[in-house]
Amino acid sequence: MKLDNRGNVAITVALCLPLVIGGAAFGIETGFWRYDQVRVQQAADAAAYAGAVVKRSGGSAATNDVVTSAATTAATSDGYATATDTLTAHVPSTATPGDPNSVEVVINRVEPPIFTAYLRCLVSGSSNSNCANSVATVKGVATASFSSAGNACMLALSPSASKAIDFAGSSAITLDGCVVMSNSLAANALNVQGASNVTAPCAYAAGGAYTGGTLTLTTCAAVKTNQPPVADPYSSLVMPDSSGSCKNMSNGNTQQPGHYCSMNLKNTVNLNSGVYVIDGGTLNINANANVTGSGVTFYLVNGASVSMNGNSHVSLSAPTSGTYSGFLIINDRSNTGSITINGDNTSATTGVIYSPDGQVSYLGDFSGVSGCTQIVAQTISWSGNTTFADNCSAYGMGSVKVGSVVRLSA
Repeated sequence: MKLDNRGNVAITVALCLPLVIGGAAFGIETGFWRYDQVRVQQAADAAAYAGAVVKRSGGSAATNDVVTSAATTAATSDGYATATDTLTAHVPSTATPGDPNSVEVVINRVEPPIFTAYLRCLVSGSSNSNCANSVATVKGVATASFSSAGNACMLALSPSASKAIDFAGSSAITLDGCVVMSNSLAANALNVQGASNVTAPCAYAAGGAYTGGTLTLTTCAAVKTNQPPVADPYSSLVMPDSSGSCKNMSNGNTQQPGHYCSMNLKNTVNLNSGVYVIDGGTLNINANANVTGSGVTFYLVNGASVSMNGNSHVSLSAPTSGTYSGFLIINDRSNTGSITINGDNTSATTGVIYSPDGQVSYLGDFSGVSGCTQIVAQTISWSGNTTFADNCSAYGMGSVKVGSVVRLSA
């Protein structure tokens, strides 16, 4: 009797079909993992780069928490999702622990199990629910770092102002180890004119430079123009509290920190350490006044301004620790009040003068003790004589990195 084997193919196909479908499903799922891994790596790259950019800015904007926040924001724009992902930032990178300018970002993404979980159970012969619930994880790791080209002791934040940094008159200025940077795109973003004489390692501008005066660069061959702008290094600084009513100045030669509508200082005045809020009026130092204070910070709000008149003797220094370490004058971010500083050639204002939306004008022949004054303002003009220095950490001041390039590690 002849056997009928016409159904063998159908039976074979039926038996093999689950394996074929399973193989296809496994391929699709692992392919999706691979696609997700590429996306996670892109997010890690963007996060590490953004973190290194913030780290490069220095100052209060370069803390590890701020770097991690910037990295998370950048990663989110590239698909990072808190529901399935975790992000860890290492400063410095664990891959280059000897490089303090490096940032490493590690992103892990949990992939929900579909077919592969059941395939694991089938292969292991287990019916345990943990087997079916097992997950896969894809990972992205990236490191970015920057090379330090210089620390700025003058940074103009304006993106468009003409003469955003202006050296004029018969000023003689020496920048010892620190540089000058203008974020303006104007053709004369950095302006050296008249009989002014400026000496610095390097000078940088996002736009162009006019050097009709004398500019001596000891490290760079010429002004570095068309440079990337530098982020506000103190953008994360928490402004002092300015609530409450103003109080009057006390009688006598000693003044206490507090909330003032204005302060008119004349004769001999000593300022005790603390924060002095100037609300809407003027911090005025009269001619021939003798004003001293250690560990003081002035905060200008609601249109307040500073006017230090000629022939006054001023010896003021910022605190060297605490929230406002290194900050001598803080102009509120919404305040455009001007800061005009003048005095005799023995005067000293030691600390950071931060005026993100206002102008700082120096007319006197002085800076800080050991040259430790740093100016970060919308625009800066200088017509006096002075020497600026770079290493001012002993006075509570941070550094502002300029002229450096952020790169992802290969």
